[in-house]
Amino acid sequence: MSAMDAPFTLIRPDENGPAVLWGGVYESGSLKYLTYELFLEEAPKDVRGFVEISGSSTALALDLLGRKKGLPTVAITDAPGRDHLMRRGFRGEVQTITNLDEAHRLCLQYEQEGWLWPRQFTNVALVRYVELWGLQLLRKVRKNWPEIRYLVCGFGTGATVAGLYRVFAPFGYSVMGLQARPGDPVPGWRNYALQNLGDQDLFHSYQEKIPLPIPSETEGSGAGALDSLLRYANTYANPEQVLVISHDGRPRDRGLSERVTSTTASASPAYDELRR
Repeated sequence: MSAMDAPFTLIRPDENGPAVLWGGVYESGSLKYLTYELFLEEAPKDVRGFVEISGSSTALALDLLGRKKGLPTVAITDAPGRDHLMRRGFRGEVQTITNLDEAHRLCLQYEQEGWLWPRQFTNVALVRYVELWGLQLLRKVRKNWPEIRYLVCGFGTGATVAGLYRVFAPFGYSVMGLQARPGDPVPGWRNYALQNLGDQDLFHSYQEKIPLPIPSETEGSGAGALDSLLRYANTYANPEQVLVISHDGRPRDRGLSERVTSTTASASPAYDELRR
């Protein structure tokens, strides 16, 4: 599947609730697949494999793309990230670390040995690849979902929310990234105040432009990524105007590819929670 002709699947699980872009219909179970497919088109071709600090979507996407190219993938992550990747069917190698300094040293070592390290937390070029598939999404939303005015995305590296902001904001849409609550982690999400790389961070230049709300205890405590996004979107006065960007969520009925308005398809049973 090419990122430039991705058949985006948008469904409204509840008649009066938010719409959802279901990223889990893609092969890696993540919209990250679209971003990294484009990234690798411009990457060096003579690399030995892929390595990244990731215990979630990025590692899964690189693993699939690497296998298609006959290249190995190494994920550098902590113990929870390792366990999450194993549950999600990651087939590459996992090196478990306890701190970011150790992770950076390992990635740098692999890079010096000829491996490709995308440097996802600092690589501003990744925003441009999100923009490319984001333009396809914008066309579909404007044509088929004219009531949508807000986009809410889980906040990880910031590349997805920044790319969507650059595409949608000029047309009057509000775009924001939902952060993880301190002490209540969600795979693939981070809290920017506590986890950032200063002016080297990919999101640094966007922090004053893009809101990063944190769900309240009742909205997100103990919830997975998709459930947190839906609960937050339903706090809007008009939740039907909100589009939730679900990196890993999949509708139960895989045959559904467009709007669902049946009141029998409530928000709770209409999706499988596949954590980011």
